[in-house]
Amino acid sequence: MIDSLHKLAKYRYECGNYSVSTSYLYFCMLVLPPNDKNYLSSLWGKFASEILVQNWDSALEDLNKLREYIDSSPNQFGGNSLQLLQQRTWLIHWSLFVFFNHAMGRELIIEMFLYRPHYLNAIQTMCPHILRYLATAVIINRGRRSALKDLVKVIQQESYTYRDPITEFLEHLYVNFDFDGARQKLHECQTVLFNDFFPYILFR
Repeated sequence: MIDSLHKLAKYRYECGNYSVSTSYLYFCMLVLPPNDKNYLSSLWGKFASEILVQNWDSALEDLNKLREYIDSSPNQFGGNSLQLLQQRTWLIHWSLFVFFNHAMGRELIIEMFLYRPHYLNAIQTMCPHILRYLATAVIINRGRRSALKDLVKVIQQESYTYRDPITEFLEHLYVNFDFDGARQKLHECQTVLFNDFFPYILFR
């Protein structure tokens, strides 16, 4: 019966009926043990559905459940470190929807991307472009000025693989002390921020 409910939830998701899919997957997860073949896909399905109906509190809960499952159950991936890295990379990308829409998101993105070594490693290895969003969150979060120093170190390390106006602005300002260069990059940052989906959410 649970297998049938899981299939029905997937069908509803594919039809675009995300709120119904969310309900079905909620009941699946109540009874499925973590080692069940459908458990991980139920976690992902519910997380995606909550994002698509813009239920940010529930999406944040599902994000935390997914992260805990991925980090505490490496054996579920058969000891395959590449699969584990892929799961973390997917979670990093999907989590942007939550972090840039939830009231606590600008704080939580810093905790997850900068101070959780597995996720920082995934960013450096697979998706250094995520540094743009981390940098944006650190800059606008006045309560986390201490994170700026740690972020600048990461930007320096990754500058040979990824650069954009936002990361270069920080590099000019805090590494090179090139204020004219920083001012020039600031103009480029404005264009980037209003043309990139996630930072634009903050300024709309």
